[in-house]
Amino acid sequence: MTDTDEDMVLCGRGLDKWYGAKHERRQVLFGVDVDVRAGECLAVIGGSGSGKTTLTRVLLGLESADGGSVEYCGEPVRGDVARKLRMQSGLVFQSPFDSLDPRWRIGRSIGEPLRMHHPDWSRDHVSERVAEALDMVSLDSGTYVNRFPIDLSGGQAQRAAIARAIVDKPKVLLADEPMSAIDVAARVRILESFEAIRNAEPDMAIIMVSHDLGVVQHIADRILVLHDGRAVEVGPTDQVLGHPQDEYTKRLVQAASL
Repeated sequence: MTDTDEDMVLCGRGLDKWYGAKHERRQVLFGVDVDVRAGECLAVIGGSGSGKTTLTRVLLGLESADGGSVEYCGEPVRGDVARKLRMQSGLVFQSPFDSLDPRWRIGRSIGEPLRMHHPDWSRDHVSERVAEALDMVSLDSGTYVNRFPIDLSGGQAQRAAIARAIVDKPKVLLADEPMSAIDVAARVRILESFEAIRNAEPDMAIIMVSHDLGVVQHIADRILVLHDGRAVEVGPTDQVLGHPQDEYTKRLVQAASL
């Protein structure tokens, strides 16, 4: 993949973020630079409290930065551009039940983004796209569209949540610790789902927030390492995991026994 302006989907420069009231304010991001390119998977790794989720929320315009700038496809993220970015983003959370309404059948939950973004689409068109999304995550449409979230295992529910996130073919997919709450066998199926998504949507940018370097090793093209709100290392996955330069990265890799 060539590093050109056309490839760049999201670009953050000098990102600062503070939380808290006046005398209790604390800084959680310190001048972070980050690029996300079309067709790549960027993993954001670091310990608990390192700023991973805050950084990704700032990148997607879900929170505002207190310093620095974010651009989406070359335009500053504000106003109409921020709204377009939210429309063209898919979100996968640690718990699938954050995006699956327990009162709704799975098919309805997955189809909701389509009904919101394309109110003129026919019911059949929506159903076709829901079936495509379920197929991409290896869930049979005929079996699962009429089930409720409570009827699914944790891994099945997470794959249904991924189907909801990709059903409208977003330009950016953010997966925030999508495998941390499920068992090892289910993680394999979810990794396979992400591979299928990348094959089917080669221009989709994926941001994977994770503390699991084993998962990152299998899916990410590049890694950004955050430590106490600072980007301490960034580079191709093989380079960062195989030849880490920063002492904090070295400790992460050693702890993961890679």
